[in-house]
Amino acid sequence: MNTKVPKIQLTILLASIAYFSTASAGLSALYGGLISLANTVLVNRHINKQENDVAISAQTGVRMMIISVVMRMAMIVSLTLIGKFILGLNADALIISLVLGICGFLMDKVLGE
Repeated sequence: MNTKVPKIQLTILLASIAYFSTASAGLSALYGGLISLANTVLVNRHINKQENDVAISAQTGVRMMIISVVMRMAMIVSLTLIGKFILGLNADALIISLVLGICGFLMDKVLGE
């Protein structure tokens, strides 16, 4: 089971939150960072599920991947819209920290393996 802590992602998110806190948008950056961490958890859950169930067919694996991608995209879009329109958060800080968090996740994956 892959339980590595995403160190690069967390470092980038903390720097992003610190930067946007100086512009009174730290909460927005934190929210965007939490969305990217939720995405990371879902990706790791999907990967672990695929690795643990070696008896699945290729067609089932592709179907699981498609469901995972659609589910994560729907989650990211809906949480971003909730943050912007319902919670009234700063869209710039939210989206920038979300994107930086996802980039950090990718760096963790590439450099960690």
